Order: sequence, then structure tokens, then C-alpha cells
Amino acid sequence: MTDQPHVEAPGLGAIPPLTICCLALSLFGLPLLALLTETGGLSVSPLAQIALQWLVVALVVGVAVGYNGRSFAEIGCRRPGWLDVGYLLGTAVVALVVFVATDPLVAALGLPVESGAGAMSAGVGIGLALASAVTTGIVEEVLFRGYPIERLLAYTGSPLVAGGITWGAFTVGHAVVWPLGNLLQIAAVSAVLTVVYLRRRTLVPVTGAHVLVWVLAALGQVYG
Repeated sequence: MTDQPHVEAPGLGAIPPLTICCLALSLFGLPLLALLTETGGLSVSPLAQIALQWLVVALVVGVAVGYNGRSFAEIGCRRPGWLDVGYLLGTAVVALVVFVATDPLVAALGLPVESGAGAMSAGVGIGLALASAVTTGIVEEVLFRGYPIERLLAYTGSPLVAGGITWGAFTVGHAVVWPLGNLLQIAAVSAVLTVVYLRRRTLVPVTGAHVLVWVLAALGQVYG
């Protein structure tokens, strides 16, 4: 699955304008929505937030597949192998360990933190909390890893460039709603997810791990 045919990359300057717009929407659409709802005074219900996230991913996938003619494999939706089940579980465990292991460091540095699932489950029922957790895991992996990494790899041929740009966008995008302590942890977990995606080139392990971590966090918030 990880073996890809060698094709000389045309470079970032060869990216068509529509693809640039699609990449911008993919990497900055959710942070912009968060900025409008968190600091812009735009009141949006939790259910509407879920709908808006799916709308952004539908637009990106629709343009990539329906207009640009990309296959689903070219946006990360490749068929997984049995090994990816192990990657899914292992990635989820590593992500949880990162959060737990970095808590003392964040506390020692005196950095501000917010309860892990508070933003998605506070004041809502378990059904909506789980829907939000699943939505976050799926949508963020498509928008921040699957589609942009595949497009950037196609034009740069560099996993370091593709992974670095998407990792940076993911981390900076989360600065809109998360304080610095959480942001450091998110950056570390994002690095793990990015490496796993580049290794496997399928969204299944990273999406599954992302969803699992958020579902556990949501359950802990609701029932803890």
C-alpha cells in the first residue's frame, strides 16, 4: 500500500487556481468557522456546527472528485489492509499516551488548558456529543490529512513538505479555540497522525484513531 510509482513532481507553482482554492478551504475552512462562532459573536447550535463541518468536507470532496475528476483514492480513501487495524489501535493508544504524558509538562509550565471534550459535549446529550466526536474525527482527517497531503504530494513529491504544511495548518487552526497548553498536546498528536497517514496512505487508521480518542473524551465528559 505504501509503494507509489515514481513520477516527477511539477512543483507548488504548477498547482491550478481551483486546487489552490480547494486546499485553502480544506485547511482553513474549519478554523474560519470556529473563529466566527468563538470570537465573532455568531451563535450556532451544536447541531448546526456538525452540519457546517460536513458541508465543508462535502464541498472539498465534491470539487476534487466531481469537478477535478480525482478518484477517492487520490483524496486518501484507499482500501485498508488488516495491518491498518493494528495501526488504528496503536495510533489511538499513542495519542492517548501523549495527552496523559504531557499533562505534567503543561502543568509545570503553567500553561492554560481546557477540559478535553468540553467544547463538544458540554450541555448536550450523549447522542449529540458522540455525533460531534465522530464528525470531528472524520471531517478533520479528510480536510487536514487525506485531501491536502495527497494533493501536495502530487505537486511536490515531498512527504516532508506535504506533512509539514498540513501539520502546521492543523495546529494553527486549533489555536482559534484551544489554549496554549492544549495546543502543544494537539500539535504532538497531529504529528503522530500525520506520520501514520504518510506511512499508510489511507484515512482508515488515522480517522479511526481520531474518532476513538474523541469518543472516549466525550464519554468521559458526559459520564465523568
